[in-house]
Amino acid sequence: MLKHWLIDLIGHVSGLSDAQLRQIEKSLPASKALIDLLNRAQPIIEQAHKLYAEAEPLIDEAMKEWQTVGPAAQILIDVIGHHVNKGSSPAEAAEAVRTALDGSIKSVAQDHWIDQRMSCVTVFGGTGFVGRRVVRYLCESGAKVRVASRHPRGGEGDDVKQIATDAHDERSVEAAAAGADGVVNAISLYVEHGSDTFHSAHVETAARIASVARRVGAKRLVHLSGIGADAASPSPYIRSRGEGEAAVQAAFPGAVIIRPAVMFASDDGFLTTILRLLRVLPAYPIFGDGRTRLQPAYADDVAAAITQVLRQSKKPYPVYELAGPRVYSYEELLRTIARTAGLRPVLMRMPFALWEALAGVAEILPHPPLTRNQVELMQIDTTASDNLPGFRMLGISPRSLEEELEAMLKQSK
Repeated sequence: MLKHWLIDLIGHVSGLSDAQLRQIEKSLPASKALIDLLNRAQPIIEQAHKLYAEAEPLIDEAMKEWQTVGPAAQILIDVIGHHVNKGSSPAEAAEAVRTALDGSIKSVAQDHWIDQRMSCVTVFGGTGFVGRRVVRYLCESGAKVRVASRHPRGGEGDDVKQIATDAHDERSVEAAAAGADGVVNAISLYVEHGSDTFHSAHVETAARIASVARRVGAKRLVHLSGIGADAASPSPYIRSRGEGEAAVQAAFPGAVIIRPAVMFASDDGFLTTILRLLRVLPAYPIFGDGRTRLQPAYADDVAAAITQVLRQSKKPYPVYELAGPRVYSYEELLRTIARTAGLRPVLMRMPFALWEALAGVAEILPHPPLTRNQVELMQIDTTASDNLPGFRMLGISPRSLEEELEAMLKQSK
């Protein structure tokens, strides 16, 4: 087939007769043999393409599996090697691992990852929604914690030191971070006020903390960002989050970026607000068409993950995306909350343009119930990427929104 096509093409271009073309063909025996070989190989090539098409999705799935299983397998190898180095036989080492696995691989992983040398950690924004949870988990792990914030609260125990810190001032940041083994930046801004802009909080301050942490010799820096952060976004809030990640990684090579999904807890401004409005409004307004996808994460699980990243002896991944066990559309989320609370709301769709106008007005209030950056985030899916590590890689089984909501409802009764 290929040979005839080639000869026909030459004939068409050159204007030579069939007899002349056959004569040329006889004078090129190697070329003729090559064309014959390609003709015979063509069905094999086509079959190979089909096989590759079938294999490609399996290759992708296998890569995902090894992203999960690979670190666990390495833990087993390291544990066995540890026992052998202590004088145990390979059989005794294997039995020790089997005994540990009889409970859960999670305990093996956590014991292996814990780094007891992380004795002092500075948490910037340690009085905030996530920051104060990180402080609690770090204290429970045995670390001494410095809570660096603009308005420090009263002491929370012998292992917690409150430090008044101006994150805009480099000397103040250095005083809070000096001598710390680990640094956490949990500073975030949801509404701009004067000089406190998204860029100043999420980019300039983040870069300042990262630079100081590197200069004072911190072993590990964890920077709290968010799923959906994008330096190319037209949204000032989302763009500043993405630019902040880049600035931190440039200032502190090896910094760990934590991107949680929208977070919920009994004292949040997300789940509790939705529940309250579902109870009082005759019709609940939905963002857009209600199809935006979310994967809410329990705030305490995020704090536990940050603590694990700080204390594991293995080199952490550069980015973790932390999301809950279930993906909802926004409408599904509302109906799930309503059903769990025994409510039957009327849902009413509202265009995003109207939401943005309402948020702009709400931001005038001291504690706005809605901000424009929240409206912007509701226009994009905020679900964890399949290609980045998350809770599972840190040995954490994330709590579901339904579990927390049921606990909240039970407590309120």
